[in-house]
Amino acid sequence: MKADIFSGLLFGVLGAVAAVHARGFGLGTLAEPGAGFFPFWGGVLIASCAAAIVLNASLRLRAGWRQDVPVPLAVPNWPKAVMCVISLLAYAVMLAWLGFAISTFLTMLALSRFDSRTSWRGSLAIAGLGAAGFWLLFVRLLGVNFPTSPLGL
Repeated sequence: MKADIFSGLLFGVLGAVAAVHARGFGLGTLAEPGAGFFPFWGGVLIASCAAAIVLNASLRLRAGWRQDVPVPLAVPNWPKAVMCVISLLAYAVMLAWLGFAISTFLTMLALSRFDSRTSWRGSLAIAGLGAAGFWLLFVRLLGVNFPTSPLGL
């Protein structure tokens, strides 16, 4: 629990520093985001999540939660975590070659397949609707220029 407080504070500082530095790049507006827009809001999100972790750990500590109480051991699924990181790295590479729409679709398809409860039909729906939604939001509504595919998408 004290480790949660410490790590939450550390990530809170990290998020705050990122947000402060991102403001120096210019935030722009929602219609025309500047270079610091996404890093700023990413830093705010990290700091907010860190605050929730600190608050949760503090409340548990105050309620008398003891660390010697046995808790179910959570076994991390490292292969899935590594595959998610590899998928996101592959997305960065595919983006320049295949364009935003196709690489986003393929990445979302791959990421949804890591959940054994999701069928192929569900994965295709997630990838199709997700890629279309991201394209609509970023390309059409916000006017962000992403690489296009050879098909013009």
